[in-house]
Amino acid sequence: MPPTPQELSLLINPLVPDSVMHNNRTLSTLHSLTAFLLGLCAGILGLRSSYGFIFYLLGTLFVSFLFHAVLVGFSNGVGAFFPGSGELATEGGDGAPKGKKRAQQTRKGAWRDVWFGGGVMGEALSGFVLGWAGVGGVLR
Repeated sequence: MPPTPQELSLLINPLVPDSVMHNNRTLSTLHSLTAFLLGLCAGILGLRSSYGFIFYLLGTLFVSFLFHAVLVGFSNGVGAFFPGSGELATEGGDGAPKGKKRAQQTRKGAWRDVWFGGGVMGEALSGFVLGWAGVGGVLR
């Protein structure tokens, strides 16, 4: 039985489990560190209640956007580093004008790993609250 397109793509561009774990760990560290720094900023600014959490959400979205832009700008896309759902999607291809990129296969849902992965609503949120309450309590 011939390999499916997904199996063939994984043979050509494999996702090594150790590399994926390292990428997830790096992303988690990035989100945790920025969440703590956002908490310190929110405490210094004296933000209270929902304003502090809105500040956290906007800051986290901004950092995720920057990380996503760097991954897309310097590589073939986010799917080269994160598995997503594992399904493949083809971009470009036969209808692409001459001189344009060839069709590249990316993994569907890999962007979710960057935007929502790394403990954005778990570990990172607790770091934000710790920094926010700690600095806010000391300054007030």
